[in-house]
Amino acid sequence: MFIENGKVSIILAAYNALQYTKACLQSIIKYTDVPYELVLVDNGSSDGTREYFNTFPGARIIQNKTNLGFSRGYNQGIKAGRGDFFLLINNGCIVGPNWLSNMIACAKSNPEIGMVGPRGNHINGIQRIDREFENTQAFYKFAGLFNRPDPSKWFEVKKLVGFCILIKREVIEKVGYFDESYGIGTHEDIDYSIRVRQAGFKLFCAGDVFIYHFSHRTFLANNIDLLELYYRNKEIFRRKWSLKR
Repeated sequence: MFIENGKVSIILAAYNALQYTKACLQSIIKYTDVPYELVLVDNGSSDGTREYFNTFPGARIIQNKTNLGFSRGYNQGIKAGRGDFFLLINNGCIVGPNWLSNMIACAKSNPEIGMVGPRGNHINGIQRIDREFENTQAFYKFAGLFNRPDPSKWFEVKKLVGFCILIKREVIEKVGYFDESYGIGTHEDIDYSIRVRQAGFKLFCAGDVFIYHFSHRTFLANNIDLLELYYRNKEIFRRKWSLKR
């Protein structure tokens, strides 16, 4: 199941919300059909996440004493990963058949493509598809049909939402890591998208992949004021990129 020198390093960071983390990892294990390694980052959870991560033999596990947020947690995971690709996924996601193989196929189709993201629900932007399901089995049935390999559904985008992103190692080597000034989260994915494009890479959406996203499970599970974070980081983003109010 775990490949020591896998082609893909699947990185998941979690801060509590254990039930969603379990569902995410169980779906990854069941539906990932390419060589991979798991890199699990516990951001100071107190709900058994740390103990759960330790049940995965062969996984690279990083344990932080406090919540370091999206950027720092995933930067840690990237630095620990040994893959040719880095797949960053939010613990509030569930994946289905062909999810990763289709994204890799898209990334490999053009050397200019640096990052790839899937379609998903409860996200902003062009990747969004509004779709709900009665239960997980209904989602898996839908994904089995939706995720049939189809390059005609791939399309270029200007930004990728951070709920699930596949990044080539060469991008990390040229662009660097996520900007940690965004703290716990929001705007770091848009920021990184801009930097990747400035470095000469293209961003693509693998339109033949749909991932279910529960949306903001970590913020809700930990009573984090998402709106306050959003406006704080919006100001950081605006100043960094010299944007008008």
